[in-house]
Amino acid sequence: MKYIVQSSMLPKAEVCHEKKMYFRADSRVRQQGNTLVFQENGTCDFSTYFNSFSLNKWLHYTRLSNLFLRLTVQGTFIVEIYSAYWYREKAIKECIGSYTVNALEKETFEFPVDISRNDNVYFTLKAISPNAVFYDFDYYTEILDTGLNSVNIDLVMCTFKREKYIKRNINLIVHDFLGSDRFNGAKHFHIKVVDNGQTLDPKEIEVPGLVKLYPNLNVGGSGGFCRGMIESLHDDFASHILFMDDDVLVQVEAFEKTYTFLSLLKQEHQKDFLGGAMLRLDQKNIQHESLAGFEGNHLISLKQNINLNAYANVLFSEKPEMVAHVYAGWWFCCIPKTVATLQNLPYPFFVRMDDIEYSVRNLHNNAITLNGIAVWHEAFDKKYSTLMENYFMFKNNLVGNMIHKIGGRNLAVKYLFRRFAHDIFRYDYGGAELLLDGVENILKGPDFYKNVDTVKDLKDHAAKQVKMQPVMSYKGLNLSYDAFQNDLNRQLNESKLHKLIRWLTWNGHFLPDCFFKPFGIAEYGYSNRAQMFFCRKRVLACNPNFETAADLAIDKKRAYKLIARWFRLSRQLSANYTALEKEYRKEFQTMTSEPFWRKYLKLEP
Repeated sequence: MKYIVQSSMLPKAEVCHEKKMYFRADSRVRQQGNTLVFQENGTCDFSTYFNSFSLNKWLHYTRLSNLFLRLTVQGTFIVEIYSAYWYREKAIKECIGSYTVNALEKETFEFPVDISRNDNVYFTLKAISPNAVFYDFDYYTEILDTGLNSVNIDLVMCTFKREKYIKRNINLIVHDFLGSDRFNGAKHFHIKVVDNGQTLDPKEIEVPGLVKLYPNLNVGGSGGFCRGMIESLHDDFASHILFMDDDVLVQVEAFEKTYTFLSLLKQEHQKDFLGGAMLRLDQKNIQHESLAGFEGNHLISLKQNINLNAYANVLFSEKPEMVAHVYAGWWFCCIPKTVATLQNLPYPFFVRMDDIEYSVRNLHNNAITLNGIAVWHEAFDKKYSTLMENYFMFKNNLVGNMIHKIGGRNLAVKYLFRRFAHDIFRYDYGGAELLLDGVENILKGPDFYKNVDTVKDLKDHAAKQVKMQPVMSYKGLNLSYDAFQNDLNRQLNESKLHKLIRWLTWNGHFLPDCFFKPFGIAEYGYSNRAQMFFCRKRVLACNPNFETAADLAIDKKRAYKLIARWFRLSRQLSANYTALEKEYRKEFQTMTSEPFWRKYLKLEP
């Protein structure tokens, strides 16, 4: 049979306007609904993120053994098929087929594609006649219907009081994907919505046989996704569980490509995760990340911040990279039930680190990505939070290290010092306090995670982080975006002696007030620089977009108390690290099993 493995995609106004992610055309080509209309000599190519064919990935991971291009047009066109590969930041292209087609009316043509070389396949069109029309295309393979894997997918979304986002995505998926006869996978998806806020009305969410709502305790993303996993594992429908964030923007073709790819997956890759890339919601052609590596105290984001409008980057996005402890983020991550079992559930981290730990536990560096399987998500640099980074992420990070024996005692103590100094140097004393609160809870052992009141814990610690205010609310400071950017872009050439003085004095905390200037401006977030705070009594720390800011002032007495607390907790962490490691590892299997989670979630036995 002819089995479609990839269909054409054109830009949709409600999703993405970046035309170069779909097609590249000259001024003699215009999009008209779901078609492209060509003037004579108009040219268009489909060497794009969404429409080129990732030949290397399909050949490596699936049983694809042949490929055909099927094209529906009206008019006279020259069709050229190309293959290409990435070499030193360039796309090396080779024409592997050229054809002329003539259709007086709408007609479909088919062409074989040589799959014996190079990494990527695409085609170009040149209109020879006026008012020629391109309707659609697909790539298909010829295969016996018995050669397909049996694939059914439970799409699990966890939400907490974000009704607008979850309703939008459910409506989009139900109407444009599940209700369409265009897609092979439409009959192979169910949706499970886990409502941690218990605010959704089943009448507005549920669709019989397709969408099911599960009210849940406020136990964070790890608890919400775990609830969805448990419900899926007790159903007989799915072979895979697809985790997806509730607040992302997605093209439904990502679900179709996920299904089709898995339906041809080779046996030796049946336990691999299929991870979707994260694209920036504010710059939709920029890829934030496509998989990452976990190094114990930091992450290595793969294929980060690349412009997908450029074909060379489309090719580079598919190049394999070998990193330790690869992980796939749960903004879009498809997990086979051969891995996800009732004895292999997520760890109760509440938020942050849950997807990383689950990948480290199960992946063994086997994660798959594929161009076109992606979501748009608000960029992390726009929502920096010390509650998330210093309390949840740091605490859960160290516990994950203990469970999987990553890094050890020395890494933990050094990591704590670096994070603590980061916030003290930047006058973010609330952030430093959140970090130390996390260490105190680590020292309590796994009983903390077993018994914590998640709602109270979140509320108590959220109160300690810096409160950002609109920049315009700070009157009388003569602020401007240009001045802010000038400060951020200023090259701070610092001598070794100057840097040593900063470190020995904890960025000025042990210097007398006579050395201090009254005011400064700096960035608040992942990229802020300690030098911008040095010997300033007060600093207005602005987010990168100059929208919100925090008024941070040096407080030496508070800093001294926090430093003393850090010193005491560092010694305790070092002295008890081995015992804690044993304790967390001993309880790990119990805390990732169904009996624990049913009690934790207060579900009926």
